[in-house]
Amino acid sequence: MQRLQIQRALSVALVCLTGVVIAAEFKLKDGSKIVGDHVSSNDKGVVLNVDGKPSARMAWTNFTQEALKEFAKNPKARPFVELLIEDATPPGGAAAAEANVPDIPVPKRPPAKWSEVKDKPELPEKPGLIGGMFTTGVGWFALVMMYAGVIYAGYEVANYRRRPKQLVMGLSAIPGLGFFAPIVFLFMPAVKNETEAKPTAVEVAAAKAKEEPKPEPKAIPGKKKAGGGLALGKKAEEGGGHAAPAAPQPAAAPAPVKAAAPPTLQPAVYRKGEVNINKRFIETKFAGFFKAVPAAPEKDMWLVWVTATGGEFWSKRVASISPTEIVVNCPQEGGSSVDQTVQIVEITEIHLRPQEG
Repeated sequence: MQRLQIQRALSVALVCLTGVVIAAEFKLKDGSKIVGDHVSSNDKGVVLNVDGKPSARMAWTNFTQEALKEFAKNPKARPFVELLIEDATPPGGAAAAEANVPDIPVPKRPPAKWSEVKDKPELPEKPGLIGGMFTTGVGWFALVMMYAGVIYAGYEVANYRRRPKQLVMGLSAIPGLGFFAPIVFLFMPAVKNETEAKPTAVEVAAAKAKEEPKPEPKAIPGKKKAGGGLALGKKAEEGGGHAAPAAPQPAAAPAPVKAAAPPTLQPAVYRKGEVNINKRFIETKFAGFFKAVPAAPEKDMWLVWVTATGGEFWSKRVASISPTEIVVNCPQEGGSSVDQTVQIVEITEIHLRPQEG
C-alpha cells in the first residue's frame, strides 16, 4: 500500500515537472502574451493548452517573429511556420549555410561515337507533286478517279443537254483536253426533240390570226353616205321633180356563232432539271388526270413516267399523291388496271403522249 502511494506521488511530480518544462510564453503582435503548451497545429493556426484547457485556434499571423521561432522548435509545428519566419538563416551566417550544402558529383559521360550501320537501306527520294502522282500507288489511284469523274461528268451533261452520249463521253475521255469537253457542252443550248419542235396550239392560233385579213366594216342601214344630199338634188333637177326617197333596206342577219372547240392537250415532255418535278407541279400541271373518270382532253392522252432506274409507267389516271410518292393507274391487257407506286425523287421525265388508235 505504501509502495503504491509513493508511485502516485512520483507520477504527479513528474507531470508537474513536465508541464513546467513544456509550457512556454508566446508573444502576440498586439503586445499581449499567452502561456501554454502546443496541442495541435495546421496551416491555419495553432491550438494551445492554457491552464489545462485547450484554447481557440489562433492564426499564425497573430504571433510575432520570436513566437514563430519558438514554435519552430516543435517538430509538429515547424512545417507550418518555416515560411512565415523572415530571418531563416541558420546559426553561423550565410557562410555556414553554404558550407552545409553538399556537393553532388556529376558523372562525366564519354563522348558519343558514331559507327556506320552495315546494309543500311537508303531513303527514297522525295519527288514533286506531279512526279509523285506518277510514281506512287496513291497518285495513280487519284489519277484514275479523276479520269473516271470527267467521263461521268460528260455522261451527265449529255443527258441534261440531250446530246449524243457517245460523242460527249468520247471527247471527255481524251487525256488532258477531255476536262473541258463537259464544260463546253454544258454551255451549249439543249437540242429539242420532235415533240418540242412542233408549234403549240397557242402559236398556231396566233399565226392564223396574223394571216387572216381583217374584215371591212359593214354599212349601217338608214345612214346616208357623205354627199348623198347633193346627188339627190342633181337627180331632181334632171328629172324635173322631186325624187322619192329610197326605201330602207332590211338589217343584215347576225352571223351564226360557232361552237367553241373542245380543249385539247398537246404532247409535251417535262424533264428534271428543266422543271422542278414535285407534288405541286404534278397537281397543277396534270389536274385533269386526278379525276376518277378523266374528261375529254385527258382521256385521249397517256401519262408516261420515266424513272432514273430506266422504268416506264404508262398511266391514264393518277390515283393519289404525297410529298414523296405518287400512285398511278396503269391499264393492262384484258381491260384490267394496276396501281403502281413511283417515288417522286426518282422521276426524271414525264411524257404527255396522245393515244394512238
